[in-house]
Amino acid sequence: MGKHKKTIIKEIKAIIAEHGNFTTADVQADSSPVLNSLGQNTHQLLETFNLHKATAVTYVHETETGEDYIAYEDMNKDLLEEVLFLAEQWETDQLKTEKRISN
Repeated sequence: MGKHKKTIIKEIKAIIAEHGNFTTADVQADSSPVLNSLGQNTHQLLETFNLHKATAVTYVHETETGEDYIAYEDMNKDLLEEVLFLAEQWETDQLKTEKRISN
């Protein structure tokens, strides 16, 4: 069954509260989570993650055409699991950096 949506959201927000906002580039993600495919060459990708929402960038034929914000509560569970995976990578990277700085 896995985790409930509220639990996943709570974990995402806890990581961001502790380690700050992050982007898919910060965690060197292979790809950004897909919010929507709006036709053959139009996609909305989640790229920046803040405490209460994510930024969804709209691309048409690989060209950025706009931005929207989506609350975590408005995402489906599969998408939230992808975001949590990225957030956990971010947390791991930040903890490694803190350890290097303290040594």
